[in-house]
Amino acid sequence: MVFGSVRAISPLVVFALVSIPPLALAQTITSAAKEGDAVAGVGNVTSINNVAVNGFGDWIVEVDTDNADTNTDAALLKNGALHLREGDALPAPAGASLDSFDSVNLNNNGDSGWNFFLDGTSGTGDDSGIYFNTALVLQEGTVSSSSDFSPGTTYIGFFEATIDNNDSDQILVVASVDDPAIPSSVDRALVILDIDGSGNLIAENVHAKEGDVLSGQTEGVNDFGTGPHQVAFNDAGDIMFFADVGTNTATDGTIYLHDTLLAQEGSASPVDGRNYELLSSRGLDLSNDNGHHVYKANLDGDTTDDEVIVRDGAVFRREGDTLPPIAPFLLTSFGTGSGPVQVDQSGHVLWYGDWDDPNLDVDTGLFLDDDLLVQEGVTMIDGLLVDTIASGQDAFEMSENGLYVIFEATLVGGINGAFLIELESPVAVEPLAATTAIVGVVPNPFVRGTEIRFYVERPGAVEISILDVAGRRVRAYGRASYGAGQHAVAWDGRDTAGRPVPAGVYFSRLRANGVSETRKLTFLGR
Repeated sequence: MVFGSVRAISPLVVFALVSIPPLALAQTITSAAKEGDAVAGVGNVTSINNVAVNGFGDWIVEVDTDNADTNTDAALLKNGALHLREGDALPAPAGASLDSFDSVNLNNNGDSGWNFFLDGTSGTGDDSGIYFNTALVLQEGTVSSSSDFSPGTTYIGFFEATIDNNDSDQILVVASVDDPAIPSSVDRALVILDIDGSGNLIAENVHAKEGDVLSGQTEGVNDFGTGPHQVAFNDAGDIMFFADVGTNTATDGTIYLHDTLLAQEGSASPVDGRNYELLSSRGLDLSNDNGHHVYKANLDGDTTDDEVIVRDGAVFRREGDTLPPIAPFLLTSFGTGSGPVQVDQSGHVLWYGDWDDPNLDVDTGLFLDDDLLVQEGVTMIDGLLVDTIASGQDAFEMSENGLYVIFEATLVGGINGAFLIELESPVAVEPLAATTAIVGVVPNPFVRGTEIRFYVERPGAVEISILDVAGRRVRAYGRASYGAGQHAVAWDGRDTAGRPVPAGVYFSRLRANGVSETRKLTFLGR
């Protein structure tokens, strides 16, 4: 078996040259969380660890606090409120509680898929699990049901798990397994978990595993990238990933987009006469539409211009380049190699840059294409100058539609924080969907109320209704005219007559432009 059952992408799509219009930016920057903020019932924030944002500006920030109990001092904040905390009891497995978090992520439905480390299990053989929000999907120690593994293959650990850019009830997992047919005792695999809307596991699809011979190779996979920015996933179930293959260390690093080889160490790069020298531990990303992809790499030869960012097969930025916001100075680095580089669905790239200004207080920044969004020593937030901008793992993220950026920085005075950028008037940023459709229900499950978010492809009448499980309409919003773009209606858990409905499962139904779509809602009551 070379690959699992997930569809392949045509190389013609991968390398298509797409015109990407320039941006005209206006922006606002607000604090999401920063050192000294009070987290109710936990303590005051002392540091920022991980950040995530979706296409509606919803965000998650992982923080540490000054709580004296180091087993319960870390927390996840979601849109400013306490979301999860170390020590929280989990619905499953029985008796388990949260020991610590891995990387954080957030899709456009407001859902997260992640790896939790657990307390209260039987021991070290089952003390982690893949969760959809707080619902256990797959626990360490579980025997896989996938026919892509040998019978009796057990999950023995998890690295990355992500639902970013995927609103289709799937979680991508970089898993460690013990497959009896693979000689080593710890075997790596890329697995897509199909789940239902409540997080129940439906199927395990193994995209590739240790020992598989990938397209364009003659030797098998030794390992996959296990960092948070060495795998990427989108709504179509496409995967971009780093794989270590073969025995020659000069050519063993590769980057794949699904079944298509994008880059390999020792092979030609987009720079004439220069080969890729290092691809491992380098950030990469995949857009939700149009096949846009981006990755960081190092080239052989002169070290003064060997760092590059490659977008859609062409050099996007290179060490030694200059740009209008920093001229006449030259780029010298793209930050921590394993740190993020991001591409939105229109092909615009978010990246960190360092340049050779002799004034070291103003020589780094966060860019969107050629635009300098944040510059140390120049940008003001909450009346204070930005002192340093983080470039390491999970230091910044852009929503797939390019409307929001969240980043970690330290303000003058040593105040560490996570900050949200809203791009107010970007040109050529595409919508969250390509047709009239429901694009999210947030929150879900919910108490008191939720918001049904939808995108309208072209102006026209849209009808939204709430149905019970028998298909009876309990709330009618009628037909109203909406312009093209994103919209939302709120449901407060009442019927058309204003009476509270019982807790339970309901469905939102959208009808417009010949489209009919439903989304399941879980109302927990008032």
